[in-house]
Amino acid sequence: MTKNIKLAELHLSNFKGVKSFTLDTGGGSAKVYGDNATGKTTLFDAFMWLLFDKDSQNKKDFEIKTLSKDNKAVSGVDHEVSAVLLIDGKSVELKKVYSEKWAKKRGSAKKVFSGHTTDYYVNNVPVKKKEFAEKVNEIISEDIFKLITSPSYFNEQMKWQDRLNVLMEIGGTVTDDDVIKQDSSLSKLQSILDERSLDEQKRILTEKRKKITKLLEQYPVRIDEINRSIDDVSDLDHEQLKEELKALESSLMALEEKARSIKADAGADRKKRMLQLEGDLQQIMNEYDSKRFQVVNDKKEAYYLAKNSLTQTQNDLINLITKKEHLRSFLSQINKERLELREEWSKKYEESFEDHQTDCPTCGQSLPEEKIQAAIEKFNLQKSDSLERIADKGKQLGIEYDKKQNELYEVDEQIQKLNLEEKFKASNLEKLKENMEQAEASIAPLSDNPTYQAKIEEIEEINNEIQSDEQETSGSVQSINEQIKEKKQEMKLVLNDLLCFDKAKQALNRIEELKEEERKMADEYNEVEQQSFLIEEFIRTKMNLMEDRINSKFKYASFKLFEEQVNGGLTETCETLYEGVPYSKGLNNAARINVGLDIINTLNEHYGISAPIFVDNSEAVTNLIDVNAQVISLIVSKQDKHLRVETEDNLPTVDCEVIA
Repeated sequence: MTKNIKLAELHLSNFKGVKSFTLDTGGGSAKVYGDNATGKTTLFDAFMWLLFDKDSQNKKDFEIKTLSKDNKAVSGVDHEVSAVLLIDGKSVELKKVYSEKWAKKRGSAKKVFSGHTTDYYVNNVPVKKKEFAEKVNEIISEDIFKLITSPSYFNEQMKWQDRLNVLMEIGGTVTDDDVIKQDSSLSKLQSILDERSLDEQKRILTEKRKKITKLLEQYPVRIDEINRSIDDVSDLDHEQLKEELKALESSLMALEEKARSIKADAGADRKKRMLQLEGDLQQIMNEYDSKRFQVVNDKKEAYYLAKNSLTQTQNDLINLITKKEHLRSFLSQINKERLELREEWSKKYEESFEDHQTDCPTCGQSLPEEKIQAAIEKFNLQKSDSLERIADKGKQLGIEYDKKQNELYEVDEQIQKLNLEEKFKASNLEKLKENMEQAEASIAPLSDNPTYQAKIEEIEEINNEIQSDEQETSGSVQSINEQIKEKKQEMKLVLNDLLCFDKAKQALNRIEELKEEERKMADEYNEVEQQSFLIEEFIRTKMNLMEDRINSKFKYASFKLFEEQVNGGLTETCETLYEGVPYSKGLNNAARINVGLDIINTLNEHYGISAPIFVDNSEAVTNLIDVNAQVISLIVSKQDKHLRVETEDNLPTVDCEVIA
């Protein structure tokens, strides 16, 4: 069932440049004539503002107030737009009033401008903004209203993506099965996608293509670099080089063995005798150390025991002196406290009741006799208790003093005893030290031992003989070392040649590996291209089906939903066409308006609703196509300096034709 909305009356008061105007159509189509700047477009702006707070160009921040000649807004008047709508024949009146807000500041009699207010009415009943918006939305949603009331809105104000979504909604969904029925070769695409969308798979393939292309560009460069790094080994015989290396290694081993043999034979007997002498010398030294230890050790042990005993006595003496100082300090403190207690006891003893207040602290009058007596008894009792407490504390301090004094006497006795003990131990230690030094002096030095001295002299003699032998053999060994050095240099040259062979072989193997990788990568690239082709074919087929379905819904307009790229790929678009001419490129105004009306006809049928269509610059069209809605034509007429309205009652009937 189609909902039919018609504009029966539109009234403007102080809206933009229109002071007061009423468009009375009675619900039928009408033509509004007027010269430029007489307010034709303002009618559509006012209708849009009333419903959605925007102008006909879908802008919110436009000037509602009338502007003076110096381009300043005229203040002090209300700006009002009201409309009577016929909704399936039932009348609904909407009104909106935009007013300035003036208020007095505290302490001032003058009103100042403080902002604007907007009042809303439905059928002359004041309502809140939210209620008004809900009523408008109940009649028609803003998105649909804009689509079906302006022939230019769909093509000129909507983004192409939004236009495409609307057309997809009109055409209905084209399923994958529909596409595969059209071209069965596209069925394999389902297994490739693996539940991914086409866009997701395209992004995957694009990224994969980039990586593969980059790698394929690198392979020839890498192969060329390896080829240029290979040394020329064409004049070398690999087997002959291996034989030469083997012969050189054998010769080198023989020379090294000969050098070792000469060194080993030189002075072998003398070196053996040297080892024996060194052993004898060590035994003599051990026997000397053992005898010296037996003579001196007992003396040293007695000395160090006495020294430790003296140190312990000295430490004990230091501890006792420290303890004595602490006791003397403690006794001094007790004497001080006892003196303070004596002074406190004397002061307390001297106190008498007369020293205390006998008057009432509240009223100042003398206390009654019985209260004074009670106070005297209480005072005497407290005084007695205080004296007893002080005496007890003094006794306790006396006991503590006597105890610490006795400790001090004992410490003094111990200090005197340890002083005597320290002197005795120090004297004894000096004697033990003299004994130890005399024992060490009694042992003759090792160098006086004739056997020891004889061994030292024999070792020195054999050393001289060994050095003489080594000088005699060094010439032979030096000659062999020179031969060894030459053989090693020859081996190095042969090894370098063999290494060139190995590097060349490795390089050739690596080149074959890279060529194989390149072949596999090329196969992967072909697979990517095949999948990309399938996706593009799928999209092309789907878009063709979609275009056919959508275009079948329109009488004059047709739509281009994709464009072919230079590389054969597809990119989405949404271009309106009339007889093959793009709306945005070369289509004249008359064809644009009629194509827009054709789109509105289809949208009315799709959404099941029609609303007043405002056709601005209608003078550009000789004949408007038939539409299934009320049409308000806004026509530029130079002779009409004020708006003039012709309703359909006096409009001639014409046959309509779209002219591109």
